[in-house]
Amino acid sequence: MKLDRTLLLLLFFAGALLVSFTPKPAIAAEVDTWRAPLDSPVLAREFLQPSADWSAGHRGVDYLAKANQSVYASHAGTVAFSGVVVNRSVVTIEHGGGLKTSYEPVCSTLVVGTKVSSDQVIGEVCPSPNYPSHCGSRVCLHFSMRNQNGYLSPLVMIGGLSPSRLKPLDGQTCILPSGAQC
Repeated sequence: MKLDRTLLLLLFFAGALLVSFTPKPAIAAEVDTWRAPLDSPVLAREFLQPSADWSAGHRGVDYLAKANQSVYASHAGTVAFSGVVVNRSVVTIEHGGGLKTSYEPVCSTLVVGTKVSSDQVIGEVCPSPNYPSHCGSRVCLHFSMRNQNGYLSPLVMIGGLSPSRLKPLDGQTCILPSGAQC
């Protein structure tokens, strides 16, 4: 009987230690969230993963925009590049862990090494006559994300990916509440 009490007491103290050293979850307000780089974004063109590094694809997403529209950092980080690449103004932000986002065409006064917070204005959409828009005759903002392994859809972080749907086993057609087919 004494052994049982000792064992119970030991388990109680071990449990108390475990609870006291378990990290507390972060409060949502304390977490730096991801956001779209434009207010009221309208997606014009989605990410298209190339089949190989050298293959055609669309290595980012395009949002309809207006000239001189404010562009926001999608997440906190450090400006890794701000300047012209060939015929377009580009801003690239490094977010840590090898993750970077790029925005084009964006004119900015930020210099390399500047720390930015999520939701901070990093520049404005600045199309030029020498830059062929990804959206044809419309102005748009190209927003891309990459890590050490290649390009990713930025919608992974900011939301907006369509969920996967499985075909029904009974062979019937699946109809979504929106009227679209699965």
